[in-house]
Amino acid sequence: MQADTNQSTPIQSDPAPSPSSKRSKSELLSIRNDGDMFRVGLIGGDLRALDTNQLRAQIARLYSPGNPPAILFSMRGTETLNMGCIGAFAQLGSDLERVGGVLVLYNLPKEITKVLKKTKLDRIIHTAKTRPHARKRASAVQKKLAQSLPLRAA
Repeated sequence: MQADTNQSTPIQSDPAPSPSSKRSKSELLSIRNDGDMFRVGLIGGDLRALDTNQLRAQIARLYSPGNPPAILFSMRGTETLNMGCIGAFAQLGSDLERVGGVLVLYNLPKEITKVLKKTKLDRIIHTAKTRPHARKRASAVQKKLAQSLPLRAA
């Protein structure tokens, strides 16, 4: 067994959990600040099409002007993902890239990976097998975006 040596700080989601419970029932995501990137995971492992607005709102809170977020989103425990949710991830990734941020999904089940490849959405949605690979992918995408954003502004 190997210990995780990455230091990370939890980020509180609204509303704050009550002292009597560990998590609020309205929380959808677990968010941790992992240095220069955010690690995000679904609480409970399920994401429904009805949850996409809440997902977008919680991710949007991570953005601060001049400091676009790199978000590593763990899909561990997710068994299925409907097309509405996949579309929300594609849109969220595009929105983040417009401001210099990046979204990388990792620990995807094989079935979801197959769907992304078959629909060619793997060209739009950044994916990785593991967190270290997701970290490298996010860094590479942000570097590429940093080089191209000044060109877009011109």
